[in-house]
Amino acid sequence: MLDHLRLAVPVFPIYAVERGEGNFYFEGDLLKLGLNCGARVVTLGDDGKPKAQDLYTPYDTLGTDFSDMAIKFYDKGINTLPYLELKASPLKLLQGHNVYGFDSIELASIEMLGMVVDALPNLCQYLDFAKTEVLHIDTTYMASLPSQNLVKPVLEYLANISSGHAKAQNLRYNNYVRWGTQNSRYIGRKVYGKFEEVENQIKQLKRQAGRDNQALSKLNALFKAKDFANAKLRFEARICKTYLSKNNYPSNLFELIHLQKMQPDLLQKLWGIAFNPIFTALEGENMTLNDDDKVYELLKSKLFTVTKKGNVSHTKANNAYQFYKTLKSDGFEKLKSSLCDNPSGRRLFYSNVKQLIDCGISKAHLQNLHNSDDCKVIPFVRLIQIDFYNQLPDDYVQPVSKYQLPLVA
Repeated sequence: MLDHLRLAVPVFPIYAVERGEGNFYFEGDLLKLGLNCGARVVTLGDDGKPKAQDLYTPYDTLGTDFSDMAIKFYDKGINTLPYLELKASPLKLLQGHNVYGFDSIELASIEMLGMVVDALPNLCQYLDFAKTEVLHIDTTYMASLPSQNLVKPVLEYLANISSGHAKAQNLRYNNYVRWGTQNSRYIGRKVYGKFEEVENQIKQLKRQAGRDNQALSKLNALFKAKDFANAKLRFEARICKTYLSKNNYPSNLFELIHLQKMQPDLLQKLWGIAFNPIFTALEGENMTLNDDDKVYELLKSKLFTVTKKGNVSHTKANNAYQFYKTLKSDGFEKLKSSLCDNPSGRRLFYSNVKQLIDCGISKAHLQNLHNSDDCKVIPFVRLIQIDFYNQLPDDYVQPVSKYQLPLVA
């Protein structure tokens, strides 16, 4: 899946002048490009009016109904012509979420370049679209775990894995593990729990949806895709221009599009280049799994309440799961004896047992928990095996861009 794309569209050489070796400047009026401009220096002129000097264009955005694309025009370049930079998640632009989606570089670039042509015609007359370069491309695939409750321990396990120069960094508060440096010029790798990320996005969008139509559209899209993110580990590889150029892959956008048409599994190959060393390091590693995770997921699906603000609370499920764990550690009869010494304890015990039975756990199972051994050891690479042909829901329909650009061969 194509998760993120960063492009650079240079100006035609005729609109650039070289001042000093390798220093190129845009020969045009920034104020006439349709971009927001700022000034690094503002002075008072002889007429007493403010006078702007050393103009520049800050980061700006172009938007769809679902999301925004960041843009910035660099009117000065060192060893490169001035250029327009674009970066966005094409999936978010076209469908409102990146839980799952397409892998077509062509579709992504049509949408991104089409937005520029539509919004900034004055700027586009200076841009040499045929020379568009790919600065980085993010390719992502997901592994399905037996339960969402396993995401955190698996991430903690992965945080201890290193391969060669790729040292793991476990950023628990951000729900992900990254290997290597954050701003590598070659390859970036990280893995994270997608469901937790989606839940956090939904919480934020709920606060914005009442006054922001784009946030409302994105919220609706995320709600529809949320269930697919459950118990998913997302492995994300960032392939940068430097790596492409030094390893005989084209960095020119249209050459890369052509290559993908010849090799439909191109993104999968690039992903493998990034993650195969990590999975090789995991060979022979085992992890102990406990079927209690499935019980917890069952209780969460049955015992929840929705607050006035629309948030889902699993307090009842958490309490029921703690009672279940106590039954397992102490035994049914021992816990019953300790609680049933008084009427309130007896009511508490039997109401908790009834709640578990109502959720679909048999009384016989509860009575034998103390003697059960539901732990199993599983090879770690099998636990997080990537199924490349099961990355989309069955009813997925690839979006279509409203733009029809004549892509350059």
